[in-house]
Amino acid sequence: MSNIFIPIFAISLGASFFEVGLITASFSLASFVSSFIFGKAADINRLRPIVLIGLLMSAFAFALQFFANDTFSLIVIRAMVGFCMCIYPAALTVYVYYQKESIGKFSSFGSLGWMAGFLVAGLVQDVRYLFILSSLCYCISFASALELKDIERPSLKVGFFSLGTFRKNIATYMSVFVRQSGAAAVWTVLPLYLAFLGASVMWIGAIYAINPLLQFLIMRRLDRFRNELLIRWGFILSGIAFFGYFLSDSFIQIIPGMVFVAFGWSFMFVGANQLLMDKNEEKATAAGILNSVIAASNIVGAVLGGMMLQLYGYRETMLFAFLCSLAGFFIFRILDRSFLQEGA
Repeated sequence: MSNIFIPIFAISLGASFFEVGLITASFSLASFVSSFIFGKAADINRLRPIVLIGLLMSAFAFALQFFANDTFSLIVIRAMVGFCMCIYPAALTVYVYYQKESIGKFSSFGSLGWMAGFLVAGLVQDVRYLFILSSLCYCISFASALELKDIERPSLKVGFFSLGTFRKNIATYMSVFVRQSGAAAVWTVLPLYLAFLGASVMWIGAIYAINPLLQFLIMRRLDRFRNELLIRWGFILSGIAFFGYFLSDSFIQIIPGMVFVAFGWSFMFVGANQLLMDKNEEKATAAGILNSVIAASNIVGAVLGGMMLQLYGYRETMLFAFLCSLAGFFIFRILDRSFLQEGA
C-alpha cells in the first residue's frame, strides 16, 4: 500500500524526475540481489525459516520508511525494503508447489493484497501513515506464517551462478526482462501521469486497485491453459494496455488499459512461473532467477522512465512500454522455438 505513492512522496521531498527513477532503481537493485541469493538458498535449506525471516525483516524495513526526510535517505531505505521483501517469495512459491497447490491461485492472493493496499492507500492518503500500516501488515503475515509446517522435499546442490538454469530458460527470462523494463518505466511515472491528467489521490488509489482485483479473478483460472500460450498473450495484451495509456487524454481513459494490463500480467506471470516449475528440477533457483530478472528490468525501466519523463514526457514513456511488450513477444517466440528445435 505504500509503494503507490513513493513517486509523489519523493517529489514532495524535493526529488527531480530523474531522482524518482533512481529511488525506484535502488529498490529494484536490492530486490535483484536478494532474489538471486535467496532463490538458491531455498533450494538448499529449509523453506519455512526463509519465509519467516523475510517477513519479519520486511516489517522492520517498511516501518523505517516513516523516517525518510530527504531523497538520499529514501533511496537507502527503499533499497532495504527491496532486499527484505524479496527474501521469501521464491521459498513460498516452491512451498506451494510441493504442497501440490495451484500456482495461479496462490499468485492471485498476492494480487488481492495489492488491491486492498491500493484502496487503503487511496483512502488514507498520508504516505507516512501508510508506511506504518504496511509494516503492520507484514507483522500479521509473519504471525500467520508461524502456522506453516516444515515439508519434505529434495535438497539440491546448485552452482553459484546457475548458468545452466539461466540458459535452459533464456526464452522466458529474456522476453520477460524486455517487457518488464517497459512496464517498470510506466509504473515509475504513472502516479505522476494520473495526477497530471487530473486524478485526485483517491482516484489514483482506486484506478490502481482495478489491476490487482482483476488479477485475483484471472490468475485462479489459468492452470488449464498451455504455459507458452499464456506468456505470448501476456505480451500482446500488455502492449494493448500501454498503447491505450499513450492515447489517453484523461485519467478515466486509463481504466481500460488497467483491464488489459491485468490480463497481460496475469497470463505472463502465471505462465512463466508454471513453465519454470514444470521444466526445472532446481525450482526455487529458477523462480529466484525470474524474480531477479524482474528486479533487474525494474532497475533499467525505472532509470529509463525517469530519464524519458525528464527529457521527453509522459506519452513517450507509454509508447516505449508498448514497444517493449511487442519486442518481448517476438523474443519469446524466436528463442523458445530455437531451443525447442535444439532440444529435439
